[in-house]
Amino acid sequence: MKHAIVWRSLVFLLITYLPAHALPPKMESPVHQIQGIPLKFNLKPGEKYLFSSTVEQNITQEMMGQRVTTQQNIVSDYIYDVQATTNGITTINIIFKAIKMDANVAGGMQQLHFDSDDPEGSTNELKVMNNLIGKSFLMEIDEAGSVKRIEGLGEIMASMNEEHAEFLKQSFGDSTMMHNLNQITNIYPNKTVVTGDNWTKQFSGSLAGMLHSTATSEFTLSEIKSNIAVLTVNGKMALSKLENTSIPILQGAEFDLQGTQTGTLEVDIDSGLPVLSQIKQNVNGSLSIQGMQVPMTIASNMTITGKKM
Repeated sequence: MKHAIVWRSLVFLLITYLPAHALPPKMESPVHQIQGIPLKFNLKPGEKYLFSSTVEQNITQEMMGQRVTTQQNIVSDYIYDVQATTNGITTINIIFKAIKMDANVAGGMQQLHFDSDDPEGSTNELKVMNNLIGKSFLMEIDEAGSVKRIEGLGEIMASMNEEHAEFLKQSFGDSTMMHNLNQITNIYPNKTVVTGDNWTKQFSGSLAGMLHSTATSEFTLSEIKSNIAVLTVNGKMALSKLENTSIPILQGAEFDLQGTQTGTLEVDIDSGLPVLSQIKQNVNGSLSIQGMQVPMTIASNMTITGKKM
């Protein structure tokens, strides 16, 4: 069960909330095909967006000769309120609007449920997540999609009791949110691109005092249709235990996990925001903990959509 608890926390760490918004189509310009497009993060102050993320995840562990499978479905809604842009840095107020989670842990050993629309009907240990609904934090991001700073999450955690704050810090703390947002928004080429061009992005960081992650992704501009740039992504990631972790159960643990990420992103050329993203992640490896070697796989399917409010 301890192993399931660790990976239940890791679910949140591996999930990113990808911004997206839909704009009305316009006629495709042949200039895009000849001169290319300056693809960048380019939101405008005063605009608001509603972003929805759906994640379906299967975690399989081999323990004591038995295969243990955990299935999870998580739906999250965020409001992005664009505050200002100064010297290429955009400040966005991000509001937690809704969270829903259903998990079947270890083949039915434990059922977990949370719905911010009905927090009292949720599993007791997950009710803490309702403390996030309606709260907000600030994100600063540059034109290349790199998240430079997050502010306000610490104040949200400080307003809760110690037990609640510790759980939420693991899933929604500053380092975790910066890592997750960087993984998904740090996608822009920093140059004008034409169909067939590709570029590489790299990122590394810590996940909630638990893991160290490194990721390398190659993007290709595969198609331009109307005002939409279609990108394909092929990426690799590696996860290992963060040195000097403060989590007791992980003090003697070792992680050896490697993964791939593939999918497509439809990006609005004017704003730079993905309109629709469909991503698959596959992570394989093992966890060594308390004298046990636990092989595991994590398969995730993510679909992110959004609309202008």
